[in-house]
Amino acid sequence: MIELILPLIILGIFSGLLSGFFGIGSGIILVPAYIFLFEYLGFPPEIIPFMATGSSGATMVFALSSGAYVHNKNKNVELNIIKLMIPGIILGTILGRFASIEIGYENVNLLISVFLIAVAFQLALNFEPKKIKEKSSAFEKTIGSSSIGFLASIVGIGGGIIMVPYFKYRGSSMHKAIGNSSTLGWFIALTMTISAYFIYPETDQKIPYALGSLHLPAILIVGLTSIYFARIGANLSSKSQDKTLRYAFAILVIIGAVRIFFKNFL
Repeated sequence: MIELILPLIILGIFSGLLSGFFGIGSGIILVPAYIFLFEYLGFPPEIIPFMATGSSGATMVFALSSGAYVHNKNKNVELNIIKLMIPGIILGTILGRFASIEIGYENVNLLISVFLIAVAFQLALNFEPKKIKEKSSAFEKTIGSSSIGFLASIVGIGGGIIMVPYFKYRGSSMHKAIGNSSTLGWFIALTMTISAYFIYPETDQKIPYALGSLHLPAILIVGLTSIYFARIGANLSSKSQDKTLRYAFAILVIIGAVRIFFKNFL
């Protein structure tokens, strides 16, 4: 386990920067990285995707708390909107965890692979809503936030890749869309962490350093490292041109997704 400390620190730096810069929970890099790590450590395959998504959520609590704080300090969080979406986010995230257990680990791996590839193309091509619709009902916010939490919980992300375009569609500036996403993503990550502690598939093998489907060394090393770098990423997001970074990140995500797919299905 000692030989993994440096790679986990590097992962924490990378995930923190991404979390703060894009307003995402960085689960799209954490989940494939954790899957590779747990395969290397020889964990039983039936628990790997659930431990990866659970540990991803717990790690994101660290990075998103830092990023959300900076975005709020910079007045880029619309609290009047956020408070209406929190209940739906929490409910959807819990239901998503139950659903992921029911559909089984192979289907979860497939969903993760497909979702990561879709995300990579969205990032590379920078799809954005063409039409802005500023008004929305509380009912729509509840349904939308529940759906975001549900999907985020299954694939182990903070939901920012969905929420940023949503908030832009609802008329928020890019900076506020990122700030709103970062704040709501923290609630997703916290709910994912609690759910992963209580809801996980049974296995005959004892997993060292694990609570439920949370792998403590990975969470602590990556999470604590990401705190500082999420602040840097959040501050950079207001003044940086992100085109090159988006392309590089998209390629990395595609490589991870293809590797998961070929490992599990071919």
